[in-house]
Amino acid sequence: MGQEPVLADRYALVSPLGRGGMGQVWEALDTRLNRRVAVKLLTAGAFASSPGFGLDARRFTREAAVTAGLVHPSVPAIFDAGTYDGGLYLVMELVDGCTIGDLVAEQGPLPVGWAAAIAGQVAAVLAIAHEREILHRDIKPQNVMLTRDGTAKVLDFGVAGIISQRITSTGVTVGTPGFIAPEQLHGLPATPQTDLYALGCLLYEMLAGEPVFTATSPAALIRMHLELAPAPLPRRDVPPQLESLLSRLLGKDPAGRPADARQAYDLLLPFVSPPGRLGDIDPQAWSGTGMQLYARLLARLSGAGPSGADAGGPFVTSARPAPPGPATRGDAGWTIRHSVWLLPTLLLGGLGAWLSFGYIAARHQRLPWLAAAAAYLALSATAFTVTAVGPDPSTGSLAVLNDIGACFLLALWPAAIIHGLWVNFNSRLPLLRTLPR
Repeated sequence: MGQEPVLADRYALVSPLGRGGMGQVWEALDTRLNRRVAVKLLTAGAFASSPGFGLDARRFTREAAVTAGLVHPSVPAIFDAGTYDGGLYLVMELVDGCTIGDLVAEQGPLPVGWAAAIAGQVAAVLAIAHEREILHRDIKPQNVMLTRDGTAKVLDFGVAGIISQRITSTGVTVGTPGFIAPEQLHGLPATPQTDLYALGCLLYEMLAGEPVFTATSPAALIRMHLELAPAPLPRRDVPPQLESLLSRLLGKDPAGRPADARQAYDLLLPFVSPPGRLGDIDPQAWSGTGMQLYARLLARLSGAGPSGADAGGPFVTSARPAPPGPATRGDAGWTIRHSVWLLPTLLLGGLGAWLSFGYIAARHQRLPWLAAAAAYLALSATAFTVTAVGPDPSTGSLAVLNDIGACFLLALWPAAIIHGLWVNFNSRLPLLRTLPR
C-alpha cells in the first residue's frame, strides 16, 4: 500500500467518506493531536473547468465561517480551514453514524418517536441558526446524520446564506431539487420558512419511507412542489396532530408554516418519547455517555426535566403527555392501568388520599407527594377524631364540633379527588412517559 497523503503537513488522509456538489470528504488523522477528523476538500481539479469556481470557493469559505460560529451539540465542530496547492480544505469533527437517507433505506419508515426526535433536533439547530440570521437552505436526509446514541448532526452549511444578504447570483436557486420550497422556485428570496419546508420534506420521508414527491425529471419534480399536495402518509399510527404539523410545514404558502423553527420544535416535542432501539442505534445503551449525562443535568437545572416539573419548576405547566397511538404510552389501557393508584381517593376521599399519595411518593421518590400524603393523613385523622367524639349527655356541648368535623370530612372528599386527578394527568402520567420501558 502507498503512503497516505498528508495535507498541510498535519492531516493524513485515510479513506474517502463521500463526494458532494462542492468536493470530497475524507476520514483523516490529525497527526499533531492524534485524533480522527473529517476533511472536506474542494480540489483545483474539481473546479478547473467550472465557470462557477469563484462562487464555489466563496461558499466553501463561508461554510467554514458559518459552521464554526454555530456552537451546538448537533452541529459538527470546525477545527481548521485553509488552502493547499490551489485547493481549499475544511477540517471538522468526524461523525460516527449514518445519514437519515441511509437509515430510511435500510429500516423503511421510522417509528413516530424517532422521526419526531430527529426532526426536533434539526429544528433546534435551525432555531439557533435563524437567530443569527443564517439559513441552511439544504436540509435533506443526506445532510443529517444520526449517531449511535441518537444525536442528530446537521451537516453541510455550504450553501448557507445570511438572511439579509445574498451571495448567489440573481435568478440562481441553491439547494436540492426535491427539497426546495415553492417560493424559491418562484425566484423569491429564501427565508427561515424555506428551511421549515425542507424540514417538512425530511419529516415526511422519515414517516413515509419515501420522498414527498418523485419524478423522472427535475422539471416534473419542480411542478409537483409548486402545484401538488403531498400524498397522505401510508400508515395509521401517526397522530392527527403530527399530521397537521407536517401539512403546515409542507404548505405552499410560507405564511401558513410555523412562525419560526422554535415553534416547530415546540410542536414536535410532545411526540418525542423513548422510541427504543433502531438498528445499531440505541440511546438507552449509551445513556451513560458524557453527552447524555450532561444533557440530563442541564434539563433538571432548568426545571424542564421530570424532577424539575415535580418540584414545581418553571416548566411544570408545560409537561405534555406523549400523543396517543398504538404501541405508545398514551392509549386508554395504559392510562387506566397507571391511574389505579387513585382508587382509594375515589372511594374514601381524604381518608384514602394518604394511601394514594403515599404509594406514588414511594414509587417515584418525590418529596412533594410524600408531604401531600402526610397532610391528608393528618387532616383526615383530625376530622375523624372530632366527628367521632361523643357529646356530653348532660349539655350536648360537642354537638356543633361534631357537625364541623363531619362537614370537613365531606368537603375533603371532592378536594382530594380533584387534587389526585390533577396530579395524575399533569405530573405522574407525563413522568411515566419519560421513564425507560
